[in-house]
Amino acid sequence: MDFSNEKQLQFLKLINDKGRIIFFTAENDADFYMHSDNFRHNIDKVKTLFNLKDVGFSKQIHSDIVNIYDGTVKEGDALITKEKNVAIGVFTADCVPVLIYDKEKQVCAAIHSGWKGTYNRITAKTIEIMAKKYNCSMESLYVYIGPHIGGCCYQVGEELIEKFSLDEVYKGWDIIEENRLSLSKCIKAQCYNKGIILEHIYDVNLCTFCSEEKKAVKLHSYRKLKGKSGRLLSLIYVED
Repeated sequence: MDFSNEKQLQFLKLINDKGRIIFFTAENDADFYMHSDNFRHNIDKVKTLFNLKDVGFSKQIHSDIVNIYDGTVKEGDALITKEKNVAIGVFTADCVPVLIYDKEKQVCAAIHSGWKGTYNRITAKTIEIMAKKYNCSMESLYVYIGPHIGGCCYQVGEELIEKFSLDEVYKGWDIIEENRLSLSKCIKAQCYNKGIILEHIYDVNLCTFCSEEKKAVKLHSYRKLKGKSGRLLSLIYVED
């Protein structure tokens, strides 16, 4: 896994035809928390770095609300766009960033999926909207799961374990190991249930909680820092 460093921002960049998938790390104290002093400056850096017309994002509220990006900041946790050179992104610090690209229709989506969004199937709902509004076919969709708190570290209570265990979509996916929940397996199951090819689902396999301890890469973790962490940015766009 190769990371690029430009203007003190470190990121993993994946390319799929005209789709560009970017996962930023927390190296060099990079922070995309919306309430931080450098937030707007860092967003402008990203626009310049990738020669973008705009970077769209939401006021994230741990919902299952999916919006079509229209240049404004709305409440919700998923965005979809067909605009070229307009990136859409999500901010995370343990929750799962999910980026989706339709190689045929050149439509992309960015999803913020914590346990609430995952339980309410926000990824599946986003896929449904992409199919309904843009006629996206499941065969041409590619899913990218970014850094998040992994099943190795995400300890949850019995109530949450029961909630997820009762969902038929996850039968046979081994989403629970002891008292730990794998949100990425849940999201993969949602995608597969909608008809997306397993080979089209890519997981970067970076845990925000333990990655730095394993000397992999520095990432923000809300749970590890007890709510005092910054935020990672994950974004996707279609290059003109």
